[in-house]
Amino acid sequence: MPFLTGSQNATINGGSFVDQSISNILVTSGQTGIDILLEASNRDAAHDSAAREYDPRCHPGTREQHIEDIVYWAVPASGADVPLPLFWMKGLAGVGKSAIAQTCAERLKELGKLGAAFFFSVKGRDKASEFIPTIAHQLSTEFPDYRELVDHRIRHDRGILDKTMAVQFQALIVKPIQELERAGKGIGKRIAIIVDGLDECDSTDAQCKIIEIIAAAARNGVTPFCWAFFSRPEPHIDSSFTRADVAQFTCTTLLPISNDTDSDIELYLRDGFLNILRRRNIPTNSPWPSENDIQTLVKASNGLFIYAATALRVVAHAGSLEEALRAVCATSSNLTGNSAVPGLDAFYMAIMQRIPPDVLPNILLLCRLLCSDDAYAGGHQIGVILYSNELGLSEIEFRAVCNHLSAVLHIRDYSDSFDPTQFGDTNRPFQHTNTAAIEELRGHIFNKLGGSIYFYHKSFRDFLWDPTRSGTFCVRSSPTLNAYYKHCLEVLVKYEESYSFRGSGEV
Repeated sequence: MPFLTGSQNATINGGSFVDQSISNILVTSGQTGIDILLEASNRDAAHDSAAREYDPRCHPGTREQHIEDIVYWAVPASGADVPLPLFWMKGLAGVGKSAIAQTCAERLKELGKLGAAFFFSVKGRDKASEFIPTIAHQLSTEFPDYRELVDHRIRHDRGILDKTMAVQFQALIVKPIQELERAGKGIGKRIAIIVDGLDECDSTDAQCKIIEIIAAAARNGVTPFCWAFFSRPEPHIDSSFTRADVAQFTCTTLLPISNDTDSDIELYLRDGFLNILRRRNIPTNSPWPSENDIQTLVKASNGLFIYAATALRVVAHAGSLEEALRAVCATSSNLTGNSAVPGLDAFYMAIMQRIPPDVLPNILLLCRLLCSDDAYAGGHQIGVILYSNELGLSEIEFRAVCNHLSAVLHIRDYSDSFDPTQFGDTNRPFQHTNTAAIEELRGHIFNKLGGSIYFYHKSFRDFLWDPTRSGTFCVRSSPTLNAYYKHCLEVLVKYEESYSFRGSGEV
């Protein structure tokens, strides 16, 4: 041992020793490298996360050709030409990209060919800083030898997780994989990684950087992974994938808005109405809905699964099934033109127009809060209790208000109990907990106060944000903004009135 160098006639009884020489610094906090990696990752982004249990997946019997094509791309037949290492499915909002990505992830998992998946979402899963750690952590759960190497790297250099995405990718993915291959312990060939909702990552620069990093790895053949991306065809993403040095390694497919999906949407609607009947304990051989109702909704959907899904939610949450379906079909029948987006907008407009006038001001304030940069674009799910306090409503009153948007707004309740010990040693003063742990604790509590609330689909937020689409219901309109600022001032005044100042002779 270095600290005994040169000593003579030394006698030591008992004790334990840790060699902390510069060449062999150990992490003594009790955390493993994998524990540290897990803290930096986003558990909710995985394809099998409980937080995504109710996120869309393809209805049985639908989208089969697209699913088969992607699975075959990831796992080609023996002897077939090896497909390109990158795959990009692009399509507008509501066409079903995330459902296809989820279903493909499940199929590939069954085949033992899914390495990892990251489902980006503005609902709390949009941070680029969590992307590489999440992929690395998921890979570590699949491949024990890889896990051991990554654990060792992070324990001896926790600073890796503070580096750029490019450095993290090399340190946590490329180098460990290459080290395993040199040792004859490779993880296999053509392991799929799925990245959904890239356009919902928290910055356009980060979106392009992710494509650049992964395309470079594919170009250089430094990992055995094939990467499938699903996103909207945003201009910056399109330009990244169509660059000559990226396009030659990328298989691109468009998921169009098309009436070719009518049969899939019809199947989805029929099964959805059957489920509604079962939940209401109504015989499934009921003549409701009529064949004409089904065909009206199929036509109105015009290739958008989100339209059909929203229609089913409107009916499912209504007191009277027949009245709700009549209202939905009436809205659908009045649609004009062949563009699916105006059709979806008309549907959203009808939902807003049915809100009672006495409830509408609170609805618009809530929508403004949900659409704000902090609450929505920043990806921070905020608890129901905090939102109800913000609006000056009790939790019961708040949930009653939200019921008017039940077709587009979801409240996720939490049944699991809160365990503060996961954020630090509860036997020590709170100020001794590191800042990151405090922020995580704060976010954890806020997210679970009364449940968290968010829109089912980003298309409704887009509708509310664009005055040309939502008109007087736009959350950026002058009346809504004036009401919002007035409300904020009222809240501020109430807070000031609740303070009492002592020491100046006045209370």
